[in-house]
Amino acid sequence: MVDRNEVFENLKTWILQLPGVTQAAHRFGGTEFQVEGLEFMHHHGPSFLDIRLSKSDQTAALKSGTAIPHRFAPQAGWVSFRMEKAEDLDSAKKLIKLAYNNAKASMKGHRTRRSQMKLG
Repeated sequence: MVDRNEVFENLKTWILQLPGVTQAAHRFGGTEFQVEGLEFMHHHGPSFLDIRLSKSDQTAALKSGTAIPHRFAPQAGWVSFRMEKAEDLDSAKKLIKLAYNNAKASMKGHRTRRSQMKLG
């Protein structure tokens, strides 16, 4: 049997290898992962992940059963994911990659708007 902590450590190593990702303490415990200062996911223990998706990705993940609704902030695109076994790692990575790409795109848009404001 594979240890959940070991599976989570493998996931954490993978997340931290994504370009520009940093980790920080999450305000409600656990660790959050950010790209350019924008949080795109956090965890509560080694098996409970909260992941922020675009609204369309959130809808698809919930409809397919890949993720479950976030308890407190589903309106903001958040979903939850339980890592119960090693086989869940690939699904978690797919959701996290969607969240990471969405956060990167959001920050790119933010930088563009700031640049335009400075020029205007």
